[in-house]
Amino acid sequence: MIISGKNVQNIAKLYGEQTKVSKTGATPATSPVQKQDEVILSSQAQGFGPLLQKLQNMPEVRQERVAQLSESISSGKYQVAAKDIAEKLLGR
Repeated sequence: MIISGKNVQNIAKLYGEQTKVSKTGATPATSPVQKQDEVILSSQAQGFGPLLQKLQNMPEVRQERVAQLSESISSGKYQVAAKDIAEKLLGR
């Protein structure tokens, strides 16, 4: 196939005309009022609200348990079975 300068010019001309048509073509109309997003929760999801609130109000650390364990450790009474430690290390 032989490509001459005239062929290239014709192709460029056609491409330019198509670009003009696509730029001047009809643009989609935009509505002045934009639709607001909306979220609808199921009754089950709404039931989680009070539970989540209670959970958020609970302290993250159980101070009584921490005090009990600290006392056991400092007095030397805290003992853990080697088997329990091994199982935790192995992820069982």
